[in-house]
Amino acid sequence: MGLQSLEIRDFRNIQNASLTFSAGLNLITGANAAGKTSLLEAIYCLGRVRSFRTSIVDEPVRYGQTAYRIVGRVRQTGGRLVPVGIERQAGGLQVHLDGKAIRRLSDLAGSFPVQVMSGDTDSILEGGPRARRQAVDWALFHVEHPYREYWQRYTRALRQRNAALRARIAADQVSVWDTELLETGELIDKLRKQYFEALQPKLQQALLELLPGMTASLQYQSGWPAGLTLAEALAQSLERDRIRGYTRHGVHRADFKILVNGYPVRSHCSRGQQKALTVGFMLAQIGLQQDRDVALGAFLLDDFASELDEAHQDRVLSALRDLHAQVFVTAIDGARTIQAAWDETKRFHVEHGGIQEVL
Repeated sequence: MGLQSLEIRDFRNIQNASLTFSAGLNLITGANAAGKTSLLEAIYCLGRVRSFRTSIVDEPVRYGQTAYRIVGRVRQTGGRLVPVGIERQAGGLQVHLDGKAIRRLSDLAGSFPVQVMSGDTDSILEGGPRARRQAVDWALFHVEHPYREYWQRYTRALRQRNAALRARIAADQVSVWDTELLETGELIDKLRKQYFEALQPKLQQALLELLPGMTASLQYQSGWPAGLTLAEALAQSLERDRIRGYTRHGVHRADFKILVNGYPVRSHCSRGQQKALTVGFMLAQIGLQQDRDVALGAFLLDDFASELDEAHQDRVLSALRDLHAQVFVTAIDGARTIQAAWDETKRFHVEHGGIQEVL
């Protein structure tokens, strides 16, 4: 199902809320600045342990308070309900999964997959390479169990190598960290390539519904010059890395592009088509999760009517319904959206940070 229930305390303008959700469509209505996006932000934090609206970790704490607390109950594959709790306070962050403290945030990655489309967050098209890497990394945390271990080992070795570079130590001492970078980096690169190969037909399938007549292709860039192995790239750039104080090549510099009908998206697609393509990429990821028997999590659509025109809204909602995804949609007026043929629907109204289910 995804998220069955959520308790929120002192998050943005939400003082207290205790909610249970539909496994299908959850429509959240209310005036601008009422707190609709804050509810989606709290749900996103439950899955990613960060906000999609800000990089300032304490910003979501309600004004005048010292901490926020979010507790959700997530139904995982097999039907078991698992509690997930997050508390941010001056002393730091506390995260609990199924009653146990989580030390590494990546350990939470497999519990509650979540996707968001909002004007407040960078998309795979509008953001930079980091946003695109995160979109792929978080998906791989869910669908490839070894990936998280490889990623943790790689980032640890990268930090050590960069520290050695900044300390201006001898080149042979810097290269001590290359063995771990090479082993884990090549494994990460292999899994990413396999992921894009599997994602390509899913993306094209999504576009048949969202953007009929258009074809999309994914171009993955490993993070080092084409024609070189990672070992060769690290060796050739070692002296320049020592001068600059960081590692220039590796899977931490990977990126990907989406071409539509063989052309760059920015020059070939309208704003509405770009939004639909972003959703199509997310739908493809959800479809791949289904193939791998991974819990679907939630799909968050903020200010839906302003992001997509009516035709694309209908197509997106129909595609999400057909995937049996759990969806949270915010809108000022949900009269039209609620008419979509969902088996399970709940509606909530937000006013001055208060959230009430509309019966």
